Amino acid sequence: MEYKTLGRTGLKVSTLCLGTMNFGDVTAKDDAFAIMDGARDAGINYFDTADVYGGPQKPDMEKGYGTSEEIVGEWLARGGRRDSLVLATKFYQPMQTDPNGRGLSAYHIRQAVEDSLRRLGTDRIDLYQMHHSDMSVPRDELWQALDILVQQGKILYVGSSNHAGWQIATTHAAAQARGSLGLVCEQTYYNLMERTAELEVL
Repeated sequence: MEYKTLGRTGLKVSTLCLGTMNFGDVTAKDDAFAIMDGARDAGINYFDTADVYGGPQKPDMEKGYGTSEEIVGEWLARGGRRDSLVLATKFYQPMQTDPNGRGLSAYHIRQAVEDSLRRLGTDRIDLYQMHHSDMSVPRDELWQALDILVQQGKILYVGSSNHAGWQIATTHAAAQARGSLGLVCEQTYYNLMERTAELEVL
C-alpha cells in the first residue's frame, strides 16, 4: 500500500480510503466487519464514515441513522487496532428532528461530536469533516467551536465535504484570521460522470 500526507498535514494516509456509507443499509454488519478486516490486511489505514450514514441518503431526510458509525465502533472494539487507523467522520446532517439538530452551529457541533465519539467508541476523531456548507452560521462561531474540540483532543484535524470552491476559501480564510490550522482537505463528489468539482474546487 502506498501512503501520502493528508492535504496540508503531516498525517500519513493510505492512497485508498475505505468508505462506509453503505454499512447498516446495503451492507450487513458481518459483511462490514469482513470488509474492514480485509481493508486493514491490505494496508488501508484510512476509514471514512458520517453520523448520518446507515440508511437511504436523501437531501430532505428528516433524521440520520448513526448505524455506520456504530458498526465501525463495534469493529474497533473487537480489536480493530484503533491507534493505527486514521478515522474520519462527518457532521451537519439532521440527527434529531428539532431545529438545532442539524447544521454547523456551535450548539449542534458540540452535540454531534459527543454522539459520534459514543457511537464510534473512541476518545478522538482524527478528521472531522463538515458534510455540507452552512453559510448561515458565522465563521467565527464555527471555528471557535471546532478549535475548542481540537484543544480538548476530541478532534485532530478539520476538513470539508461537498463544498464549492468559494465556500472552502471563505471558511478557510476565517480560520487563518483566527490563527487556526483551518481546513486541511476537501472530500468532493468526483467521477467520470460528475465533474462539477472541476469548475472551482480542483
